[in-house]
Amino acid sequence: MADRLIRETEPLSGQAESAGFRVPEGFSVQLFASEPMIHKPINMAFDARGRLWVSSTVEYPYAAARERWSDALGTRVEGSRDAIKILEDTDGDGQADKVTDFADGLNIPTGVLPWHKPEHHDGCIAWSIPNIWYFADTDGDGIADLREVLFGPLGYEKDTHGMCSSFRLGLDGWVYATHGFNNTSHFEAKDGSTLELQSGNVFRFRPDGSRVEAWSSGQVNPFGLCWDRRRNLYSADCHSNPITQLLRGACYPSFGKPHDGLGFAPVMCAHSHGSTGLCGIVYIDGGVWGEEWENHMLLGNCVTSKVNHDRITFTGTTPTANELPDFLTSEDPWFRPVDLQLGPDNALYIADFYNRIIGHYEVPLDHPGRDRERGRIWRVVKADASTVQRSLSPPQPATPADLASDDPWRVRAAAAWYSEHPDRSVLPAVGRALQAAAPEDAQLTHQLRLALRDGLRLPGAFAESNIETFPEIQTLALAVHNAEAATFLLLHGDLQVVDVLKHVARWGDAQTLAKLIAKVRGTGAMAALAAIAQGLEERGEAPPPPLLAWAGDLAQTMLREEAAPAGGWEVAGGKKNSFAVQERRCANGLTVPVVSSLNHAIRDAERQTGVLRSPWFAAPARVSFWICGHQGHPKEPANHQNFVRLIDEAGQQQRQAFPPRNDVCQKVEWDLAELKGARVRIEIVDGDDGASYAWLGVTRFEPEASWVADFAKAMERHDALRVVAEVTRNTAPVELRERLAAYLPAASAPPPVAVDANQRRAMDALIQARLEAFAAREPNAEKGRDVFATNCAVCHQIQGEGALIGPQLDGIKARGVARLCEDILDPSRNVDAHFHLHLVRRQDGRTTAGFLRGEPGQVMELVDTQGETHRVPKREVVEDQVTAVSIMPAGFGQILSEQQFTDLLGWLMTQ
Repeated sequence: MADRLIRETEPLSGQAESAGFRVPEGFSVQLFASEPMIHKPINMAFDARGRLWVSSTVEYPYAAARERWSDALGTRVEGSRDAIKILEDTDGDGQADKVTDFADGLNIPTGVLPWHKPEHHDGCIAWSIPNIWYFADTDGDGIADLREVLFGPLGYEKDTHGMCSSFRLGLDGWVYATHGFNNTSHFEAKDGSTLELQSGNVFRFRPDGSRVEAWSSGQVNPFGLCWDRRRNLYSADCHSNPITQLLRGACYPSFGKPHDGLGFAPVMCAHSHGSTGLCGIVYIDGGVWGEEWENHMLLGNCVTSKVNHDRITFTGTTPTANELPDFLTSEDPWFRPVDLQLGPDNALYIADFYNRIIGHYEVPLDHPGRDRERGRIWRVVKADASTVQRSLSPPQPATPADLASDDPWRVRAAAAWYSEHPDRSVLPAVGRALQAAAPEDAQLTHQLRLALRDGLRLPGAFAESNIETFPEIQTLALAVHNAEAATFLLLHGDLQVVDVLKHVARWGDAQTLAKLIAKVRGTGAMAALAAIAQGLEERGEAPPPPLLAWAGDLAQTMLREEAAPAGGWEVAGGKKNSFAVQERRCANGLTVPVVSSLNHAIRDAERQTGVLRSPWFAAPARVSFWICGHQGHPKEPANHQNFVRLIDEAGQQQRQAFPPRNDVCQKVEWDLAELKGARVRIEIVDGDDGASYAWLGVTRFEPEASWVADFAKAMERHDALRVVAEVTRNTAPVELRERLAAYLPAASAPPPVAVDANQRRAMDALIQARLEAFAAREPNAEKGRDVFATNCAVCHQIQGEGALIGPQLDGIKARGVARLCEDILDPSRNVDAHFHLHLVRRQDGRTTAGFLRGEPGQVMELVDTQGETHRVPKREVVEDQVTAVSIMPAGFGQILSEQQFTDLLGWLMTQ
């Protein structure tokens, strides 16, 4: 039952639920609190008196309507039973016997942290839509009578399960917190500091709201923070890495977002624990559970109804999570561990969101099966646990001598200090420490690089003597986003590297930009012009006259070259650009460049037809090549309109081969003994103008020929003309503009449209038919994996394989066969708001439709239904309409045969 999103059992009492727990020998589970004392717990925290503060909700997952707010700030919500509660065990029996509603009338509260100003009797910091609040008891009656906004309003509108949470007070006096998936929030502190967060991030602020700053960037939906005894900060995260040790200022992988120029920081967990719903995290060390439990981590898994378990090992200072058998399992699939805390008694406390449904967009928000009333907090006790809390010491100032220590932990602590307190004078010492660091100690080396980067951000840092000799100086400069770094890269960077050119163009002043264009224009490199144009685009500026003049000259030159044969190939029929070079996998495992008739650079690529002819050559005794592609829809007989053939001088066909109706290349061999020495050539024929399964590709000619490489060079020239056409779209002379029009990037694929009632009924019928076929057939999971790799991995990732454009799919079997059929055949039925379709209209009337993948600077990056990325400068945007439609085509599942669909489902149900 625990492998279904909607649990099929009925709720149990707390006592009955507890009977189904399984924990390691020596541990016992006690019910600390349950309904009606609390409802749905989300976050917990202990105060200095040993009391447990809990954020409890009934409203979730709906934000209360504004009409119920008591004022514009949302101070109270009419009729809400959401509250911050204080639970106390007054008689020491391990069960809460006293509850106080410290702050009531809230709106999905999370992130509770006990803390109060000296002049107040009690208080806490917590999130309640739409603000981070300070609630305080000023008169000593034990109830909050002061409600003060620290930060807000912040984002909650897109996703109420991805708000600010997991507040933890560090020994440095900062409050550390997570910012969840999909929402965008703008912070303003009392000292004028600001912070803009979009989707997953970890940040920190002063308890009085006097300052706010980022801690790390990236991740998808972090929920849960903890420290080890060395003050290393760890997070749990849904959809990316279950456990991450977070370095201040570091960037971590997210849904298709770029890194910060320094590269992504190291990750420590290579497994997913079979789920994307990981929340609540505890680090066990300091002897609290004995030597055998030193350096272990526990992690709440609210999808699989388990508390996962990892042992942490270190390479130098770099941690690795090693998966162990689960710490706690439950026979009741309603068990939903959403937060973990190690109490002052060294017992493990588990917030149980007890529910039939935990998924947010996996099922409709208004699904009647959602439970609103029940919630539990469990206390897991180790029989011989220490009665002494582990001790942590606040960070100490570093000295340059620490950077030269033989102890990597001391070096790392010093690097962390100088990252937070940059000092130009210690940059050489940091550079020497980086050169001396063990390469396999990834956390140490990245921390040292962060210290160098942060030091280089100081005014005048790039003017230091010998700075150009620092290790990795070019990469470090790319991570410094200011004019000084741009000037340094112009003088000392490799101007053949695209990222260097782009950085100088984006961050350099006008003088630096002019020098850059003058310096690289003579090379004639198209990649250089494209990189500079992109950098300017991201800073929100139009190309300056020198760049436009350069682009015009390049266009004239390349248009003359374009008239020449494509590296010896000749194109007949169709469009000049109906063929392209792309990477494809071969049956023997190699991935190689393939000359393909599926050119994604043009609209309706599969409908394009044409013939590509090789140069004439003397026939050898034997020739071989590899071929992939299709001959019409898999459900239909082969149409034989796509093929490769050998033609002699008389125009007679001597050999013919058809594509294997597969995206994976297969080998073809022709015996040409009777033709040996004759003048012949290869023709690649795409005669199928169908909308799908209408392409072929060829590669790996033997005897070895340079045809594919030659064609690739010709296509590079064609792609370069696309760039020039885009840069000069509105500035080139009319005659040149007309000649370049054919090379302009293709418009985005048409957006999917909302499904009407008749289409929904047809989809329901198809879903039912595919469910019945799955029940009647035997799926081939191995073939299903190939179907996923071919059709799904371009957007989705499972166990680290595939792309993170769409949602990560680890643990997807929990959705069940019926829900998977819905997701594949009717993807807009329950689409996460993050993946809603954007329809962007530009000033010149063009429209671009797709999923908003990212916003580098002043550019919107949209991915359309064909997986193609389109860059739209924000300065050109007139309107951005967002609709609850997925970019995944509604007919995607229908283009798979019934057996392919069954195989795909069979494999997904193993994940």
